[in-house]
Amino acid sequence: MRVIIKIVLSHEILQTSQFPHFHKEIERLIESGGKILMLDFSKINFLNNSELMAVVAIVKLVRDSSCILLISAMSEQVRILFELTGLEQIFQCLPPVEHEVPLKSELTDHLGGLHSLAS
Repeated sequence: MRVIIKIVLSHEILQTSQFPHFHKEIERLIESGGKILMLDFSKINFLNNSELMAVVAIVKLVRDSSCILLISAMSEQVRILFELTGLEQIFQCLPPVEHEVPLKSELTDHLGGLHSLAS
């Protein structure tokens, strides 16, 4: 069974003081069977240097595991930054929101529409 774990990023999560806890949570999710991590950038319109380094740390962590990393809801500014840094070559970016198809599965239906996990 493949488990998709959707993580909605925010500037607070990527801040230096919060990031170590968030990093440990990602490690725990991977160890507990998460096979596909989807980082949702819908709350992020830009990334400063420390936030970009936090995203790179997530990329390294996931790359060292057997997981797949997906990116969704990336703003134009973040997309350009990823292109300039070469990060867009490391993971798969899902289409922009206007082209996305809602995720549906038996598991999400039973959870009242919760779209964090799907099999």
